[in-house]
Amino acid sequence: MKQSKKLSLFGLIGITMAFFGTVRSVPTLASTGWAQIFYMVLAACVFALPIALMSAELSTGWPEEGGPQVWVRNALGEKWGFVTSWLLWVQMFFGMVMVASTVGVLIGYVINKPELGTNNIFIFAMILISYWGITFLNLKFDMVKIAGDWGAIIGVYIPFLALVILGVLYMAKHGINADSYLGHFEASKLLPDLSDLGSLPTLTGIIFIFAGVEISSVHANNIDNPKRNYPIAVIASVLLLVVFNLVAGLSVADSVPAGKMELANITQPFVIMTQDLGIPAIFNNIISLMILIGVLVQLSAWVLGPSKSMIKVADEGNLPPFFQKRTAKGIPISFVIIQAVVISLVSFLYVVIPDISAAFLIITITTTILYCVVYLLIAISAIKLRYKMPEVERPFRLGSKGNGLMWFISGLSILSVIVTILVSLIPPSSISQSGHVGYIIYQVGATVIMIGIALLIFKFKKPEWKKQDTLDD
Repeated sequence: MKQSKKLSLFGLIGITMAFFGTVRSVPTLASTGWAQIFYMVLAACVFALPIALMSAELSTGWPEEGGPQVWVRNALGEKWGFVTSWLLWVQMFFGMVMVASTVGVLIGYVINKPELGTNNIFIFAMILISYWGITFLNLKFDMVKIAGDWGAIIGVYIPFLALVILGVLYMAKHGINADSYLGHFEASKLLPDLSDLGSLPTLTGIIFIFAGVEISSVHANNIDNPKRNYPIAVIASVLLLVVFNLVAGLSVADSVPAGKMELANITQPFVIMTQDLGIPAIFNNIISLMILIGVLVQLSAWVLGPSKSMIKVADEGNLPPFFQKRTAKGIPISFVIIQAVVISLVSFLYVVIPDISAAFLIITITTTILYCVVYLLIAISAIKLRYKMPEVERPFRLGSKGNGLMWFISGLSILSVIVTILVSLIPPSSISQSGHVGYIIYQVGATVIMIGIALLIFKFKKPEWKKQDTLDD
């Protein structure tokens, strides 16, 4: 049998970076000024790297399809395996609203009506139109195959590179602007201002840059000498991401006037820089269209990806037969329609919260909290499996012998996700004093409800839910 071609070290670095290359999170990063350096290094060292390394061991030990759900199920049982797969599905309800919220802003710039990007009703309408439109297209056509890799090149890599180049040119011309988010440099500005607790939840938005870091671990078995090469690839990828994001983040922070950052508006820094550098305005129309293409391609990928994973969970008997329905093309129709309906309901936050940036940050935080619960389960599972299944061969293993390094890495992950969740419950500065209680109730309520629904479904599941052909297997 022909052996599959092994990934090179540089190939794995490229794939890992491709998962996280995005311009969407740059405004959130830039809004923290000089403190973004501290936040990015912290997020990389105590969040991204530990989770990536743990996931590498787990994915090489349990390489079957399913990833986190399989790891948690083997360690903690069927119930928590189901909760893991459920949370990885429902987090996209909030994540895709956050992604789709940029559609209206970008369309405004494409048609030379940037004021539409601050109209919350327009943003809400564009979320509905874009997501339902992409959903129906995916039911009819293979949109991922149609878009291919060109969607990422056009919508992610070129705009990101353009932002970095413009930022470097702008900073070379002006140095550090006194009225920007950077202002005059002081060593104290490198650390977060603890007197303003409302600024700390932005850390959650920055950590979201690395959400999904466990995905690249599926390639750990497909690289020569994973024990040596995988950690090199992960560390190199994370370091490169930190550098590129900081170059972009610092340059955006230097160009946007203090207090004027629009978190859902990635075109804003492009407009400021191109006007100053004398670049024709049509550049902004083109770059907005390119980013818009990237956003729509990303939405398209998410419409079917998690649904295809969830229907396998349904077939195993964890969800009623209603969820096992497929179209003639095998598309999990029930999941696709349910997620579109729920995403439509969540997007109503943009009507309730007129401040687009505040709504964007709140939804980003909700997505990150749900991801953190999954990472908590993964970290606990990584430790548990060392004692429950020590005989399983792990081509990549944290520590050549003993469990000390695994305890350290997993403990660091557990601590970081707990701190992230607690920081996420601090109301952001953009929310008025009267809205603080409502914010906390929303974040706690959304998390508890999403976990609670999964636990209730599992508690009351019935043997007849299991699909017949799955049962026969």
